[in-house]
Amino acid sequence: MDQAVATLRDARSVAVVAHRDPDGDTIGSAIALGLALEGLGRRVTLHCADPVPGSLAFLPESGRFAQQPPRDADTVVTVDLASLERARLELPRATLVNIDHHASNTLFGNVNFVDPSSAATGEMAARLIDALGARWTPAMATAILVAIMTDTGSFQFPNTDPRAHELAARMLAAGADLPAITYNVYRVRRFEAMRLWGAALARIERELDGVLVWSEVVGSDLERSGARQEDVSGLVEQLARSTGSRVALLFNATIPGEVRVSCRTSPFDPSVDASALMGLFGGGGHPRAAGAIVRGGLEAVRERVLREARSAIEAARAVRA
Repeated sequence: MDQAVATLRDARSVAVVAHRDPDGDTIGSAIALGLALEGLGRRVTLHCADPVPGSLAFLPESGRFAQQPPRDADTVVTVDLASLERARLELPRATLVNIDHHASNTLFGNVNFVDPSSAATGEMAARLIDALGARWTPAMATAILVAIMTDTGSFQFPNTDPRAHELAARMLAAGADLPAITYNVYRVRRFEAMRLWGAALARIERELDGVLVWSEVVGSDLERSGARQEDVSGLVEQLARSTGSRVALLFNATIPGEVRVSCRTSPFDPSVDASALMGLFGGGGHPRAAGAIVRGGLEAVRERVLREARSAIEAARAVRA
């Protein structure tokens, strides 16, 4: 962390980059760190290849995200990217600071602050903000609390530890707007999204005595429901609620030529490492939540992924026996 702090102290113009298909951790981390650096007199811009999801639009700085970083930035900071490809942007030639908590991180930065033991990249951003001596504001605290809550599943995922709870308490004390987070992120879902989810839930399948559950979303689902790509977010968690499920897979084939696979697994036997499973297809993530983008048609990709998932489950059963 010390090298990251020193680099940010020396920076004058900083482009903070979130990952494609943004979630609460990458957006919250980018906003909080960006505001902190601005408070210290740095010129800061925020960037993401894809639009900020509607559920995060309540964050005051969410409208600042642009796609392409300025060429004259002397420092680029990526937040929550396990690999540079996740940016899907052309980055300027500048000092690259990589801040991330994925075990699969490729250490692509000139400076790498990577801590897989952190529940969220937002936790690491908060540590940087403290080390830089920046003053906490309610907007920064809200952004960090969004990051922590979304990446711990509201403190329900196995990655939740005492540090996450302690940081959440600090953010509340600093003025984080918990009611706004609760309402926008967890209580409200677009009508069109609910129709999309209904279509996917209606075709859910289960295998291996319910240990493996899966479903899919195709382009016609978006058309019929009027939903957007961002409305798919959160659906795989609903699949994972199926009683007895240990591996849940969602195949998102709404973009021609590729299938976005989301995977959620359980820590209970037979337990499968989601990151290892998705790593077989060029993806990654965490042991309980991971994903991959696989080129090809839905049927072929689905069969390949399901074959590996079945094998992983059987291997976990064999170890338990």
